[in-house]
Amino acid sequence: MSNLMLSNRLMTAVGFARGGVFADVGTDHGYLPIYLYKKGLVKRAVASDINEMPLDSARKNIALHGAVGGIDTVLSDGLKALKGFAPDDIAIFGMGGELICRIVGDAPWTKDEKIRLILQPMTKQDEVRAFLLENGYSIVGESLSYDDGKYYQTICAEFLGTCEEYTKTELILGKHNIKRGGELFKGFLENRLEVYRTRLAGKRAAGLECEEEALVKEFEEILENIK
Repeated sequence: MSNLMLSNRLMTAVGFARGGVFADVGTDHGYLPIYLYKKGLVKRAVASDINEMPLDSARKNIALHGAVGGIDTVLSDGLKALKGFAPDDIAIFGMGGELICRIVGDAPWTKDEKIRLILQPMTKQDEVRAFLLENGYSIVGESLSYDDGKYYQTICAEFLGTCEEYTKTELILGKHNIKRGGELFKGFLENRLEVYRTRLAGKRAAGLECEEEALVKEFEEILENIK
């Protein structure tokens, strides 16, 4: 069984992998490191999880795809057991934004210009971007995917030790996503617009102050200019 196919959202990590040692935190079935290793896109990989059951699943899949020689599995709470593997690229997918911030914050050794973080928060993407920027990481790339009726944002960051300025709109949508535009971004933006218009209507009805009003206006202006 060698023709492993990745979901759209997992495929967004592939373009950010640089060919060295790749760590997949919260690996679940191990599909991402297996795909990267079998395609020759990474030298080695580490598949980690906080629970033994998904690691067992990953081990079975690694063996099934003939990748035992190139992928280590390790039980780890976030990044706590991964420093010794000297990963070049670290993927953290399928977790909430707050948890991702905690995991990265608990691993100050990732503040290294040689290490790349590839993150796909399920929630609070704006807070993840803000956390990265406040802690000296630079967002060097972003991508979007649409999978099973949902939009996913992937954020690629490297430590530069500087603090970049982002607007609230850029924190929510992603500066690189806005600049790139395109049909996928248009669909994503329309989705975000619907969410923020609903929030705005609710706050107006309750007589509350609405930061959403300015955001909706900015979103609409960006939408008008998408090519």
